[in-house]
Amino acid sequence: MLEWTLRDQGRDLAVLQDGGSVRLSLDGVDVDQTTLGRLGDHTFELDRVGGRHQKVKVSMSARGRLAKVELVESGHGELPLAVPFVPPAGSRARRLYDLREAHPYAYAARHIATSGAGLLGLGALVSAFLARFAPDIDWSWLPNPDIDLPDWNLFGWVPDLFAWVPDLFAWWPDWDLGWLKIVLGVLLAISLTASEIERRKKQKARREAQRPPSPDS
Repeated sequence: MLEWTLRDQGRDLAVLQDGGSVRLSLDGVDVDQTTLGRLGDHTFELDRVGGRHQKVKVSMSARGRLAKVELVESGHGELPLAVPFVPPAGSRARRLYDLREAHPYAYAARHIATSGAGLLGLGALVSAFLARFAPDIDWSWLPNPDIDLPDWNLFGWVPDLFAWVPDLFAWWPDWDLGWLKIVLGVLLAISLTASEIERRKKQKARREAQRPPSPDS
């Protein structure tokens, strides 16, 4: 049985998976249960805590294992706050989680590298490299019939209809914006680092906080 855990504001939450069965427990007491298939997802609703609405969102991977479990809290007009659960020991998700907790800047750099790959056109470079090994097939043996089609110029008026569009951008200077990729990469790095620092602060504060009073108290 796989178990995802979270210590949050003095409470112990756990999501347990046994095959396709997934259940949520709070302080050792089962709260809700559902059955999920591959690539399925579900939201467990929790009671309001401290005037804020809470729910636990779970997502299943294509291999039939939980891929993501997080506590989502919203209320008081603030943006929703997502707190990730700790994945089971030995899983790939746990290794990534441990990397994020032990080396937050290395984890942020990992995202920068994967995101920056698109900005730097790494995909195009890989495609060009693989294209060198693609087989060069000779299609000259296929018949090429010479068919004289009638000259039906049904849409010849279309270019004239939009001929005025290029004039709208005639004022735009011919600048070399190759440096923009580097600037976007730096801004991305700053944004991810700042968000990671803020996330760790909130995570630590929630773990050390006392259990909030219930609405009935």
